[in-house]
Amino acid sequence: MNYQSTDWPRGGRAARGDMIRDAPILPPKDSFAFDLKEALDLAPPSTPSSVAASTISASSVNRYLDGGPPSLSNRAYHHSHEQAYLTPPPPPPPPPPPPPPQSQPLPAHLNRGQSHRGFNMASTNKAQSQCLHLCSAVASTCDQVAEKMSEYIGLVKHLPHGFGPLANDVLGTCQVLFFIEAGLGDAARQQQSLPLDMITVLEKKFRAAQADFRSLDHVVTKQLDYERAGAMGRMRRGFGKMFGDNSLERMMHRLAKTREDIKISALMFQWKLGAERMESELGIGYIGLAAALEGTEYRLQRAASTTSEDKMSNYRSPVSKEPAHHRSVENHHTAMSEHSQPPSLPPLPRSDRSIGHGHDSLASAESQGYGLGSEYSHLSPYTRYTASSNGSTHSHEGQYGKRIAPDRLSTFDEAAEQSTALDETVSDVKALELDGAKAFRIESDPYNMPRQRPRSTVDTDRSNVNQILASAVRAGDHKLVAQLLDRGVAPDTGLEAHALNEAIMNLDAESVRLLLLYGADANATDREGLSPLAAAAEKSFLDGAIALLKYGANPNMPLGPDIDPPLYTAAANNNVRLSHVLLAYGAHANATTSSRNTVMVGAINKKAPKNLIDMLLNYGAGPNEKNGEGKTAMFEAITSARVDIVNSLIEHGANTNLPGPKHLLWPATYQSPCLQALLDNGADCKKTPGIMELATSINNIESIRILLKAGVDPNAKKDGVYTPLCSSIRDNRKDIFDLLLRSGADPNVPASEYPCFKCVTHHREQYLPALVAAGGNLHAPKGILETAVVSKNGPALKWLLDQGIDPNDKTPKGHTALTSAIRDNHIGFVDTLLARGANPNIRGQDWPVCMAVHNPEILARILAVLPEPRAFKGVMEMAVVANQLESVKLLLNAGVSVEDRNGGVFSPLTSALREHRKEIVIFLINDGRADVNAPGEHLPIVKALRRLAPEDPEYLVDALLEKGADPNKVYRGWNGIMQAIENGDIDMLKKLVQKSGVDMDVKDELGRTVTEIAISRRWEEAVDVLLTYARN
Repeated sequence: MNYQSTDWPRGGRAARGDMIRDAPILPPKDSFAFDLKEALDLAPPSTPSSVAASTISASSVNRYLDGGPPSLSNRAYHHSHEQAYLTPPPPPPPPPPPPPPQSQPLPAHLNRGQSHRGFNMASTNKAQSQCLHLCSAVASTCDQVAEKMSEYIGLVKHLPHGFGPLANDVLGTCQVLFFIEAGLGDAARQQQSLPLDMITVLEKKFRAAQADFRSLDHVVTKQLDYERAGAMGRMRRGFGKMFGDNSLERMMHRLAKTREDIKISALMFQWKLGAERMESELGIGYIGLAAALEGTEYRLQRAASTTSEDKMSNYRSPVSKEPAHHRSVENHHTAMSEHSQPPSLPPLPRSDRSIGHGHDSLASAESQGYGLGSEYSHLSPYTRYTASSNGSTHSHEGQYGKRIAPDRLSTFDEAAEQSTALDETVSDVKALELDGAKAFRIESDPYNMPRQRPRSTVDTDRSNVNQILASAVRAGDHKLVAQLLDRGVAPDTGLEAHALNEAIMNLDAESVRLLLLYGADANATDREGLSPLAAAAEKSFLDGAIALLKYGANPNMPLGPDIDPPLYTAAANNNVRLSHVLLAYGAHANATTSSRNTVMVGAINKKAPKNLIDMLLNYGAGPNEKNGEGKTAMFEAITSARVDIVNSLIEHGANTNLPGPKHLLWPATYQSPCLQALLDNGADCKKTPGIMELATSINNIESIRILLKAGVDPNAKKDGVYTPLCSSIRDNRKDIFDLLLRSGADPNVPASEYPCFKCVTHHREQYLPALVAAGGNLHAPKGILETAVVSKNGPALKWLLDQGIDPNDKTPKGHTALTSAIRDNHIGFVDTLLARGANPNIRGQDWPVCMAVHNPEILARILAVLPEPRAFKGVMEMAVVANQLESVKLLLNAGVSVEDRNGGVFSPLTSALREHRKEIVIFLINDGRADVNAPGEHLPIVKALRRLAPEDPEYLVDALLEKGADPNKVYRGWNGIMQAIENGDIDMLKKLVQKSGVDMDVKDELGRTVTEIAISRRWEEAVDVLLTYARN
């Protein structure tokens, strides 16, 4: 419903405009009182209110002319002073009685009305004053409880169950109380009396709320005392929980009920006064608790709630829907869960605030018949402190700015004015030629910079104000920052909550300006040793850095152990303008970091602007200065392939022969333009022996050409070993190979091996003709053919044989190509070499036939061309040891004796018995007709008894006995009978003596007979067997 008011306030058109902007147009006389009574569920008046109900006496005007609670005040302080403020002054002395009137007396009904009006006026004013006093007291208590809760949140690591929702209920109830207090104060200032029955209901609700807050204060104080007492206090709290402490849950339900009882009054007062005037009534305790909840888990849950956006206020013009990522800039601050949403107030007709979408706000507004798009929740400072720091600093431009209604642009106009304020401070420096390399100096004069003192110090000694200021800066709330600073809060908030650094990290120019304006120390560091100027350099915040420097920031101040100087950070980020500003204000161009890196070295990279390096050089940076790793700027420029910077450094006096840490020609070999620049400016190649080989190894033919042109020897060895020519063969770079040969590289200068050998070992046989044509010697040193065999390079072997290389040449180790081919079982190479004249009678690693017994196929080829195999003693025993029965057969067929001893000792038969070659033993004694009594290292029967096979212990012994082996034959003082006694095998002893009897006269090397040996063993059974089968 709309009314046309006919009672305009004083002050002319401006005052009337304020009234229209801040509140709905009200009906004359008692409309506000009527709406309040309706909101409080009171019976409406039966008759229209009289004029007395809407007027206030002159004394009330004087009493409330300056009334109303101050913004952001200490509620306890305000409450202590408000009692005197609200107490009516003593009445003046009664005037002398007037003379009797000459006129006719008034009618009786008029006299009764006048008397009744005076009675109502007096009683209402007194009750209303008491109600306002009581409301202030309850609001003060609520604010104190909120302050204690914020302190408790700062002490604990994990909030108790239910504490988060309770804290939000406290915030919502505090807010409602602050709004009602502001509304009652405004009613007093406007000389507007409220009906007595309304005041009575409000007073009753206030007293109930006061009792609830006293109980809550007791609960919170007890929890706070537990935390302050340390471990013992927490133990006591734990014992209390064992008995079921649900005080937090009870208080949460009571506060929710209290808030629901009184929030309708707040709705009506906001509807009357406007959201802008209500916002300033929030207390320090409220703001502190809202800031404390910012980093808690409960805060995250609240921020995650979502609401509908399809409902709009009937006081707003329709706004088109925007994408979700645009809405989040405004709306994620106001989203709250349903159980903790503060009371929602109806929107103003022309508010500059964004739309909130809390569930409770929609429900509350709908139930009262107001528009659905509540804007109240955005006014809460809690939402200001839950905003992300990045989001608070973004400019409102682009598509988002275009969709904002014209009546909502004041906020952005304010931001533009704030930005302009800092722009005016830094504009003179930014107007300089900061992109150029020319050096100039700027003198810092912080004493002549704008300063402002706070107009009051009421919040100077308040607890948690530093954290509140830092939180306000973090949220980008410039209005609150200014209010706090103007009320005496120190801009230097300490190491833990560094407000100036927060503003810098958020790129918040206005907060930086305000903090510096109120005296923030531009050189104060945080707990990590980070200064504001270093933070500005880290964020590339040019305006902030200029403002800091103007207010006395020292660009050379020592910082924390892991913090780099601002100039180094700006230069490493390739920020030319910021680096120029720092240098102009006196930053040392040769400054070093904690890791001992220099600004010049840190600034050089693949994308560094050349004018940045020129600027540093013009400001005195040393071109030959080394960092902690021994690197110079020239070395870094070369490794970054920045020939332009190399030339600039040379122009400024850089030494081209200064190692940094290596000689500059070494890294320059990788970058041909840099190499050319160094050689053109005096770099000495003699100080880098082997540089040609390095250029070859990295396959940089352009650098090779530059070095050859500079006169570098193509045969110079690197590390005394590697030559360029061999490296080009190794890497298969024919272009470099041909270039080196044309430039005079010697094909006979060895590296780790000779060039011709390198071609063979690396299968680069295609380069051999060019090497030979250039003078390469295939015959010196000898052994290239054996190298081809070892390298398994068949094409090279054939090419070398075609060139007339002797197939019987030996390597320095005495190996021949044939023996190496036999050792490696390379039958093809054996055939090739034998076909090209390799001599099997020439010893290499060993005799070819002796090596060939391991491979019967190769042995057959060797025996085919070997004129006299019997000349190689022991070859048969070698074949037995090699376990090659086929080789044994080949040798027997070639005429090699079966009794051929190796080394004159080891016979084939005894070696076969020793090695358990069962098949070879049977072949030797059967087909080979080996003598079973011919000794090798021992007699065959003794060797068989010593090497009895576990799987068939008597097989070989039986085979020998069957072929006539004599166990009584003695060789080297031992025979088969003695070995059987030594083994302790009665069965084998019986088998031997039954086969051949016992010669009782034979003796061992100690002169003992077989019976004496058995007696010495105390083996009576053996003695009986021996005596039984004795021959004589």
